[in-house]
Amino acid sequence: MASILLVLGFLGVVVAGVTVWPLVAASGQQREVVEREATAVVVEPRPCGARAAGDVVEVRIDGQIRRATFDGCGHTRGQRLQVMVPTRPSGELRVGPVKDQATELEALAWRTNIVLATLAAVAGGGFGMLLGRR
Repeated sequence: MASILLVLGFLGVVVAGVTVWPLVAASGQQREVVEREATAVVVEPRPCGARAAGDVVEVRIDGQIRRATFDGCGHTRGQRLQVMVPTRPSGELRVGPVKDQATELEALAWRTNIVLATLAAVAGGGFGMLLGRR
C-alpha cells in the first residue's frame, strides 16, 4: 500500500512539473521586441489566387508613410487593417496581420486542463485500488 502511495505521489509531482514547466521557461526568457502593431490602409487590393502576392498597403512607421506588401489578399481599397510591422524596417517591407496572443494562453490552459484531468483520473484509480485491497 505504501508503494502505491509513493508512486501516486511521484506521479503527482511529475505531472505538476510538466504543467508548470512552460510557464517557468517562458518567464525566464528575455524576448526582444521585433514587431509592433500599426494601422495600415489598403491602397492596391489584389485578388486571391495561386499567384497572389498580397495587397499593397500604406503604413506609418516612425512618422513616415511607407508602402508594404500585406500578407493577405482580397481586401477593399481604403480598408484599414491592424498589422504587425518590424521595429527596424529595412529593404522591401512586408507586414502581416496582428497575432492573437489569446490563442497561446488558450493552448496553455488546454494543456493544463488535460494534465490535471489525467492526474485526477490516476489519483482516483489509485484510491480505488487502495479501497479494493481492504
